[in-house]
Amino acid sequence: MGENLARNIASKGFPVVVYNRTAEKTDRLVSSVKQVLDIRPSYSFSELAAMLERPRQIIIMVEAGKPVDMVLEQLTPYLSRGDILFDCGNSHYRDTGRRQAMLEKHGVVLMGVGVSGGEEGALKGPSVMAGGLKQGFEASRHLWESIAAKADGEPCAGYMGGGGAGHFVKMVHNGIEYAILQLIAETYDIMKTGLGMTADGISVVFREWGRAELSSFLIEIAADVLAFKDPETGVPLVELVLDKAGQKGTGRWCVQTAAELGVPTPSIDAAVSARNISALKNLRIQLHDVYGERSKHRVSNDVVEKLRKAYWCSMVMSFVQGLTIIQSGSQAYGYGTSLDEVLRVWRNGCIIRAAVLKDLREALKAVGDAQYLLKSDQLVREVVSRVDGWRDVIIYAKQAGIPTPVLDASYNYFISMTRKALPANIIQALRDRFGSHTYERVDKPGIYHSSWRP
Repeated sequence: MGENLARNIASKGFPVVVYNRTAEKTDRLVSSVKQVLDIRPSYSFSELAAMLERPRQIIIMVEAGKPVDMVLEQLTPYLSRGDILFDCGNSHYRDTGRRQAMLEKHGVVLMGVGVSGGEEGALKGPSVMAGGLKQGFEASRHLWESIAAKADGEPCAGYMGGGGAGHFVKMVHNGIEYAILQLIAETYDIMKTGLGMTADGISVVFREWGRAELSSFLIEIAADVLAFKDPETGVPLVELVLDKAGQKGTGRWCVQTAAELGVPTPSIDAAVSARNISALKNLRIQLHDVYGERSKHRVSNDVVEKLRKAYWCSMVMSFVQGLTIIQSGSQAYGYGTSLDEVLRVWRNGCIIRAAVLKDLREALKAVGDAQYLLKSDQLVREVVSRVDGWRDVIIYAKQAGIPTPVLDASYNYFISMTRKALPANIIQALRDRFGSHTYERVDKPGIYHSSWRP
């Protein structure tokens, strides 16, 4: 991804100096673009710093965690006041804040920059979410806007706010991505296992969906993946892929952060748990042998259309949850993040780009608060027109023995958030019974404690 980002930057007319701890990789990149792009090699941090004009602008793309600290430790002695560093990896937002404070003592600005789009996006135009000192973004705005993807002629690059805001927004972006990927998996499973459809048939359905309200990058590439054949066997390659989904941590961070902020994110939570379950392949095989096959083919003529409605609703719930985390995090940490700006830069280049973002942006303008997105007239109409089909799909999946954690969690989120009364009253009563945690009453004000012993 770093190589492709360097190629993208150089292709826009910016001179680039690259460094990699493996000299062969540096040489290979420079050789591959010789006489085409202005990319020059360096072979040490001191040489890199010496070759750059001051104030320097340096992009760091390494694995999150200790590798970033190691790079900063080795690079900092060669920097000068006014230099700007851009951490474009998936660093934890708290690590970014800590590093910003450390570098500030040296007069160096660190920007935490979320870059979404994968290797292809890095080359052709990513979505860029920058966070840190505003002057750091302004000093580099031309660079990011030049290399970013465009939507309606606007660059999908923007300032997310102070501190670790850029990495915070990217973390939530990835959490939403987890939910949508799992949603696609569940949709695929219902059509394959429940309806007995082929990979080619499901690909056709996804392509059709991608031409209407479900248009998105992930639906588009899901159709491609399902249609791709293994060169050796001629069968759909997806059917030969081991059912163990990997993860790098951003989804887990998103769930942990949401819990700390008190923001309910059941769709994202369920997606992270589903990946954890997928990793337990050997245990799943053993339990399958004990309990037998639970999933079964079940004929139904209208499930695909209802599934289309369920997918849209569950995707919207995932976005609503994610946007609420960003809003709550911005308020808690003083980032000053604009949700409209977040939705603007997500319109193209990023992995979760989708047609529904336009609906969410309009809904946000109408209600002004992420918590109230489901109150917007537009989303109310859209959800109400689909909710029965959404429910029916979940019933079908249960009867067919197909696990649908994100579909279920999203639906439960919706029916919980739209209920005037929940059974939390007995939870609070039980807490007061065993721990004297007290309770409030619905018929009069005050804080109460009872013995709860008849």
